[in-house]
Amino acid sequence: MRTNLRASRGSRAGLTLVEMMVTVVIFSMLILAFIYAHIFGLRYDELVCSKLGASEQSRMSFELMTSDIRASKIWRIGNGSKTIFTNIPNATLMRGNAVQLSWTTDTNLWVRYYFETNGPFSTEPNGRLCRIDSAGQYDILAQYLTNASGTSMVFRAEDYLGNQVTDYQYKYVIAALLEFYQYQYPQTYVGPGLYYDYYRIQIKASSHAFNGP
Repeated sequence: MRTNLRASRGSRAGLTLVEMMVTVVIFSMLILAFIYAHIFGLRYDELVCSKLGASEQSRMSFELMTSDIRASKIWRIGNGSKTIFTNIPNATLMRGNAVQLSWTTDTNLWVRYYFETNGPFSTEPNGRLCRIDSAGQYDILAQYLTNASGTSMVFRAEDYLGNQVTDYQYKYVIAALLEFYQYQYPQTYVGPGLYYDYYRIQIKASSHAFNGP
Protein backbone atom coordinates (compact mmCIF):
# COMPACT_ATOMS: atom_id res chain seq x y z
CA MET A 1 0.00 0.00 0.00
CA ARG A 2 2.84 2.42 0.86
CA THR A 3 4.55 1.77 -2.46
CA ASN A 4 1.38 2.53 -4.43
CA LEU A 5 0.85 5.71 -2.36
CA ARG A 6 4.34 6.95 -3.09
CA ALA A 7 3.91 6.21 -6.78
CA SER A 8 0.61 8.06 -6.83
CA ARG A 9 2.12 11.08 -5.08
CA GLY A 10 5.12 11.04 -7.50
CA SER A 11 2.83 11.06 -10.53
CA ARG A 12 1.06 14.18 -9.19
CA ALA A 13 4.26 16.08 -8.29
CA GLY A 14 5.01 19.34 -10.27
CA LEU A 15 8.28 20.82 -11.50
CA THR A 16 10.82 21.90 -8.99
CA LEU A 17 12.04 25.54 -8.98
CA VAL A 18 15.30 24.55 -10.70
CA GLU A 19 13.47 22.65 -13.41
CA MET A 20 11.13 25.58 -13.95
CA MET A 21 14.06 28.00 -14.28
CA VAL A 22 15.80 25.75 -16.80
CA THR A 23 12.58 25.46 -18.80
CA VAL A 24 12.08 29.23 -18.83
CA VAL A 25 15.67 29.81 -19.95
CA ILE A 26 15.39 27.31 -22.80
CA PHE A 27 12.04 28.75 -23.87
CA SER A 28 13.46 32.30 -23.78
CA MET A 29 16.42 31.25 -25.91
CA LEU A 30 14.07 29.72 -28.47
CA ILE A 31 11.96 32.88 -28.59
CA LEU A 32 15.07 35.04 -29.06
CA ALA A 33 16.29 32.75 -31.82
CA PHE A 34 12.94 33.02 -33.64
CA ILE A 35 12.92 36.81 -33.26
CA TYR A 36 16.50 37.09 -34.56
CA ALA A 37 15.65 34.86 -37.54
CA HIS A 38 12.57 36.96 -38.27
CA ILE A 39 14.55 40.24 -38.13
CA PHE A 40 17.25 38.76 -40.37
CA GLY A 41 14.58 37.67 -42.85
CA LEU A 42 13.03 41.15 -42.90
CA ARG A 43 16.42 42.78 -43.43
CA TYR A 44 17.35 40.39 -46.21
CA ASP A 45 13.96 40.91 -47.85
CA GLU A 46 14.53 44.70 -47.79
CA LEU A 47 17.96 44.23 -49.37
CA VAL A 48 16.57 42.01 -52.14
CA CYS A 49 13.69 44.41 -52.83
CA SER A 50 16.15 47.30 -52.96
CA LYS A 51 18.39 45.42 -55.39
CA LEU A 52 15.44 44.63 -57.64
CA GLY A 53 14.19 48.20 -57.52
CA ALA A 54 17.63 49.68 -58.22
CA SER A 55 18.28 47.23 -61.06
CA GLU A 56 14.94 48.00 -62.69
CA GLN A 57 15.38 51.76 -62.33
CA SER A 58 18.93 51.56 -63.69
CA ARG A 59 17.89 49.38 -66.61
CA MET A 60 15.13 51.78 -67.68
CA SER A 61 17.35 54.86 -67.35
CA PHE A 62 20.45 53.45 -69.02
CA GLU A 63 18.43 51.91 -71.83
CA LEU A 64 17.42 55.46 -72.77
CA MET A 65 21.02 56.66 -72.70
CA THR A 66 22.39 53.77 -74.75
CA SER A 67 19.56 54.24 -77.29
CA ASP A 68 20.46 57.92 -77.62
CA ILE A 69 24.15 57.10 -78.11
CA ARG A 70 23.43 54.48 -80.74
CA ALA A 71 21.10 56.81 -82.64
CA SER A 72 23.46 59.81 -82.55
CA LYS A 73 25.02 61.11 -85.77
CA ILE A 74 27.44 63.42 -83.95
CA TRP A 75 28.77 62.98 -80.43
CA ARG A 76 31.19 64.98 -78.36
CA ILE A 77 32.73 64.19 -74.99
CA GLY A 78 33.54 67.18 -72.81
CA ASN A 79 32.77 69.01 -69.61
CA GLY A 80 29.39 70.50 -68.96
CA SER A 81 26.43 71.14 -66.74
CA LYS A 82 22.76 71.96 -67.14
CA THR A 83 23.60 75.24 -68.90
CA ILE A 84 27.00 74.89 -70.59
CA PHE A 85 29.10 72.37 -72.51
CA THR A 86 32.69 72.49 -73.76
CA ASN A 87 33.86 69.56 -75.88
CA ILE A 88 37.31 68.00 -75.68
CA PRO A 89 39.39 68.96 -78.77
CA ASN A 90 41.30 66.51 -80.93
CA ALA A 91 44.72 65.32 -79.79
CA THR A 92 43.41 65.35 -76.20
CA LEU A 93 42.35 62.40 -74.06
CA MET A 94 38.62 61.94 -74.68
CA ARG A 95 37.47 62.04 -71.08
CA GLY A 96 35.01 64.35 -69.33
CA ASN A 97 31.97 64.56 -67.11
CA ALA A 98 29.54 65.06 -70.03
CA VAL A 99 28.65 63.78 -73.48
CA GLN A 100 26.55 65.71 -75.99
CA LEU A 101 24.72 63.93 -78.80
CA SER A 102 23.05 65.12 -82.00
CA TRP A 103 20.85 62.86 -84.12
CA THR A 104 21.36 65.01 -87.24
CA THR A 105 24.11 67.27 -88.55
CA ASP A 106 22.29 70.20 -86.95
CA THR A 107 24.26 70.60 -83.73
CA ASN A 108 21.69 73.06 -82.39
CA LEU A 109 19.49 70.05 -81.68
CA TRP A 110 21.13 67.93 -79.02
CA VAL A 111 20.77 65.89 -75.86
CA ARG A 112 23.37 66.10 -73.10
CA TYR A 113 24.21 63.60 -70.38
CA TYR A 114 26.37 64.84 -67.54
CA PHE A 115 27.44 63.93 -64.02
CA GLU A 116 26.58 66.46 -61.35
CA THR A 117 28.80 66.24 -58.26
CA ASN A 118 28.94 69.62 -56.57
CA GLY A 119 25.48 71.12 -56.65
CA PRO A 120 24.04 72.76 -53.51
CA PHE A 121 21.20 70.30 -53.06
CA SER A 122 19.02 70.61 -49.98
CA THR A 123 16.65 67.72 -50.66
CA GLU A 124 18.53 65.60 -53.21
CA PRO A 125 22.01 64.09 -52.86
CA ASN A 126 25.10 65.00 -54.83
CA GLY A 127 26.44 62.44 -57.30
CA ARG A 128 23.81 62.32 -60.04
CA LEU A 129 23.56 61.44 -63.72
CA CYS A 130 21.39 64.02 -65.48
CA ARG A 131 19.90 64.40 -68.95
CA ILE A 132 18.88 67.61 -70.68
CA ASP A 133 18.01 68.35 -74.30
CA SER A 134 17.99 71.47 -76.45
CA ALA A 135 14.25 71.88 -75.80
CA GLY A 136 14.93 72.23 -72.05
CA GLN A 137 13.60 68.83 -70.96
CA TYR A 138 15.55 67.86 -67.82
CA ASP A 139 15.65 64.51 -66.02
CA ILE A 140 17.69 62.78 -63.32
CA LEU A 141 18.55 59.26 -64.45
CA ALA A 142 20.58 58.10 -61.44
CA GLN A 143 21.59 59.43 -58.04
CA TYR A 144 23.42 58.33 -54.88
CA LEU A 145 26.61 58.08 -56.95
CA THR A 146 30.09 57.98 -55.47
CA ASN A 147 33.62 57.85 -56.85
CA ALA A 148 34.91 55.10 -54.58
CA SER A 149 37.35 53.68 -57.13
CA GLY A 150 38.47 57.04 -58.49
CA THR A 151 37.45 56.10 -62.04
CA SER A 152 33.69 56.64 -62.10
CA MET A 153 31.35 59.53 -62.98
CA VAL A 154 33.15 60.33 -66.25
CA PHE A 155 32.46 59.61 -69.92
CA ARG A 156 35.34 58.39 -72.05
CA ALA A 157 35.90 57.27 -75.62
CA GLU A 158 37.52 53.88 -76.16
CA ASP A 159 38.60 51.76 -79.09
CA TYR A 160 37.52 48.15 -79.52
CA LEU A 161 40.32 47.01 -77.17
CA GLY A 162 39.16 49.26 -74.35
CA ASN A 163 41.99 51.78 -74.73
CA GLN A 164 41.13 55.44 -74.21
CA VAL A 165 41.61 57.53 -77.33
CA THR A 166 42.58 61.11 -78.16
CA ASP A 167 40.58 61.87 -81.32
CA TYR A 168 37.13 61.45 -82.84
CA GLN A 169 36.78 58.37 -84.98
CA TYR A 170 33.95 56.29 -86.35
CA LYS A 171 32.82 53.40 -84.16
CA TYR A 172 34.57 54.46 -80.99
CA VAL A 173 32.79 53.29 -77.85
CA ILE A 174 31.41 55.72 -75.29
CA ALA A 175 31.91 54.24 -71.82
CA ALA A 176 30.89 55.32 -68.33
CA LEU A 177 31.19 53.75 -64.89
CA LEU A 178 28.65 54.41 -62.13
CA GLU A 179 29.19 53.46 -58.50
CA PHE A 180 26.19 53.66 -56.15
CA TYR A 181 26.44 53.99 -52.39
CA GLN A 182 22.71 53.45 -51.80
CA TYR A 183 19.99 51.32 -53.30
CA GLN A 184 16.68 52.90 -54.21
CA TYR A 185 13.03 51.79 -53.84
CA PRO A 186 13.20 51.27 -50.91
CA GLN A 187 16.27 53.30 -50.00
CA THR A 188 18.92 51.09 -48.42
CA TYR A 189 22.53 52.02 -47.75
CA VAL A 190 25.12 49.52 -48.97
CA GLY A 191 28.10 50.85 -46.99
CA PRO A 192 29.92 49.38 -43.94
CA GLY A 193 27.73 47.00 -41.98
CA LEU A 194 25.35 46.59 -44.92
CA TYR A 195 27.23 44.00 -46.97
CA TYR A 196 28.94 46.22 -49.59
CA ASP A 197 31.01 49.40 -49.92
CA TYR A 198 29.20 50.24 -53.16
CA TYR A 199 27.82 48.58 -56.25
CA ARG A 200 28.70 49.51 -59.81
CA ILE A 201 27.20 49.55 -63.27
CA GLN A 202 29.30 49.96 -66.40
CA ILE A 203 27.83 51.28 -69.63
CA LYS A 204 29.36 50.96 -73.10
CA ALA A 205 27.67 51.91 -76.36
CA SER A 206 28.71 53.12 -79.80
CA SER A 207 27.02 55.29 -82.39
CA HIS A 208 25.63 53.54 -85.44
CA ALA A 209 25.72 56.63 -87.63
CA PHE A 210 28.61 58.78 -86.43
CA ASN A 211 29.88 61.69 -88.51
CA GLY A 212 33.39 62.87 -87.68
CA PRO A 213 34.28 66.52 -87.21
